[in-house]
Amino acid sequence: MVGIVAALAGRAAADAKIAALITGYEKEAGSCKIHLDGVTKVKTGAESLPDAAADVETLTKGQAAVQAYCEELSNTLELLRADPNATYKSLERQLDDHDNKIRKLRQSSKVALDELAPVIQRLIPKINARVAAEPPVEKHAPGKFPSGRSVELPSLPGTWKVSGTAATDIVEYTEGKVDATVTVRPFSAATCDQQRKSLAGKADHLDDVAATDAAKQLKLAWYVSYTQKARVYQVACVAGKKDGGWLATIDAPIDAKLPLGTVMARMLTSQMAQP
Repeated sequence: MVGIVAALAGRAAADAKIAALITGYEKEAGSCKIHLDGVTKVKTGAESLPDAAADVETLTKGQAAVQAYCEELSNTLELLRADPNATYKSLERQLDDHDNKIRKLRQSSKVALDELAPVIQRLIPKINARVAAEPPVEKHAPGKFPSGRSVELPSLPGTWKVSGTAATDIVEYTEGKVDATVTVRPFSAATCDQQRKSLAGKADHLDDVAATDAAKQLKLAWYVSYTQKARVYQVACVAGKKDGGWLATIDAPIDAKLPLGTVMARMLTSQMAQP
């Protein structure tokens, strides 16, 4: 009985040693990853800088040294976790081999990080300055209408929805209590002047609207706005080669600040591109 108890006690101690090793290596691996991520981020930033080829080469070599250290820690943890019933004694020889590798790679990583420190300190301000000088890239969400036409929609916090018919394209935007629509449709047997007169009969007053840069390319016949019941309506007309053309309407709350003029221009462009 005493022998069995002693054996169990020895097994528990061995398992506790494995658990302690796992805890220690996990902490070391976490620290290694932080350093590796930092070097990788600076290297990526340096690749966009002019005349930084030598620094990129230095960072690449240092990154390799740190990565090798991190990978060996990962391999050691994988060994320790592979068999929950393994004892320290059964893994001792393999762990000694891993530990010897880790010791060498730990030192190589430290030397590499020490050598990279002044390079990184010198590059970070340059990388930050370049990022700050770059204009933000506008993200777009694709929208395809039932007509088969498509439009790129600005990436906004709310939700876009496209609908319509074979002739008419409609975009709806909702964000909380804000709702807005943009509608573009073709018309025939009429002119833009006639469309404006018809619109004037529905509104108390029409105000000219300054076209966006995108809309200016469309050679709008006119672009006006009017208000009704706390909503603003913007309407634009593009004349066709003969009688007819395209009519675009924006319907939004008066205080809404949305890039709907840009969306309208893109929708008109999509319709006008079709024969």
